[in-house]
Order: sequence, then C-alpha cells, then structure tokens
Amino acid sequence: MSRRIGRFEVRGELGRGAQSVVHLGFDPQLQREIAIKTLHFATPDPEHKGMLLDEARTVSRMRHPSIVPIFEAGEQDGDLYLVFEYVPGKSLGEFLRQSGALPPVKAISILRPILDAVGYAHGQGIIHRDLKPSNILLDDNGTPRVMDFGIATRVDASSDPADRISGSPAYMAPEYILRREISERSDVFAAGLILFEMLTGRRAVIADSVAAAMRFLSSEDIKLPQDAAVDEQLSAILHKALARDPGLRFQTAAQFGEALDNYLDPEEDVPAGAGGR
Repeated sequence: MSRRIGRFEVRGELGRGAQSVVHLGFDPQLQREIAIKTLHFATPDPEHKGMLLDEARTVSRMRHPSIVPIFEAGEQDGDLYLVFEYVPGKSLGEFLRQSGALPPVKAISILRPILDAVGYAHGQGIIHRDLKPSNILLDDNGTPRVMDFGIATRVDASSDPADRISGSPAYMAPEYILRREISERSDVFAAGLILFEMLTGRRAVIADSVAAAMRFLSSEDIKLPQDAAVDEQLSAILHKALARDPGLRFQTAAQFGEALDNYLDPEEDVPAGAGGR
C-alpha cells in the first residue's frame, strides 16, 4: 500500500536536508508528478508553522518562468508539507560537483535568469533568504529554476529575532549575521556567492562549523583566488556583489544583472560626428 501525504501518493525520495525531505509524488486528481517537501521541526512552534504557511500562500501566487511554483501546502502528522511542480533534472550544486569551474559566459548565462527571478520576487515583496546552488534546479534543457522559498520573508519584515537564524550559514549576508538585517541585498550577496562558486568550482566559504562560517562571512572580504580564470572587469563585478557593507553592494538584483549584461555586451562610446558602423 503506497504511502500518502495529503491526497498525494509518495513514489520515491529526491533528496533530504537537516529538517526536510523532498519526495517524488503523484497527484491522482490531476494525474501528474509533483515534488513534495516535508518540513520537520524538533520543537513544535505553531507560530513558526503559521508563518511558513502564510509565506507559502504568498509564494504560490508568483508566476515566473524561472521560479518553481508551489501548488499546495498543508500539515500532516505535525509536519508541514509543500507541493511543488516536479522539474526533472539536477540541482546546480550537483551540476557543479560534476563540471567543476565554468567559463564566465556559461556561469553568467545560468545566473542571469536566477537574478531575473529573484528581482521579480522582490517586486512582489518577497526575499528568498536561502539562495544557494542546491535550491536552483537545472531542467532537462539546462534552464535554471529557483525553488524553495520556504523561509522567504516579506520585504517589510526588516529583521529576525536575535535568537532565530533562517537560512544556510555558508550563504548568509554579513549584515544578517551581525544584525539580523534582511533586504533585497541579502539575496544579491547570495547570488554573488553562487557566481563565485560557478567561476571557481568551489564554495567561497569552507568552514568546519556553523560558527566558523558565520564568523568568516561577517569579518572577511571574499576575493577570487589568484588562479581563477576571471578577468579584472568580471572580478570587480563579483566583488561588488560580495561587498560586506550592503551600501557598497549592488542595491538590486536588476543592477547586478545589468552589470553582467554590460560585461558580455559592452556599450561602445561612439565619438561625436562619427559615422555608423
């Protein structure tokens, strides 16, 4: 007898994290495969669960070609579950473990749709807060799709309580670590870390503990290694995205994207009176 979550059949496991499991599921009503993410918290917190369900409802209203949509959310046996579109393919994290460092043009071609998706979410008042390679799916055509807005927060919620940390330590913005500040620039910083990882083939932050990772991000500037095959112009763009001071960072995902567009296709200054090309 097959296991069920809500009305959905569970047909396999796609992955798992510290507090979650992602299942391959099937919707018998609509006759389609779906992905089901179950969230388990050691200490029940009705307020936190209510917040996550509210955020899932908000995210479910978003429509963007580079965002994996949420179809449904609910609770079973004390655990929350989110139902997503099933996207065959692999995560960007899996892809990078197999490919290693990517050429700049390839890395930018993957990041640009991600920045568009994140910028769209910001326009809807939503910050992702956990942007990282494992939360980006590459479908069978290689198109990136951002998923897991499960801990996303409203833009008007400008901070977290000091005793609550949301997100993955190796991809947290310094201002969040130090002051629990949340803004669009937090996602810009995480996108910069993803670009770093694609250009170098390794994480920017490698630490033996959560505390060490957070200490490094909050106190050290992230710089490309000398052996990285990245020119000065792209390095400058990356380092601006990774500025520890959020005021020195790209202020929006769109600004970051425009800088990358100009890198790939620079606007040439045509002298006054010069003829056309």
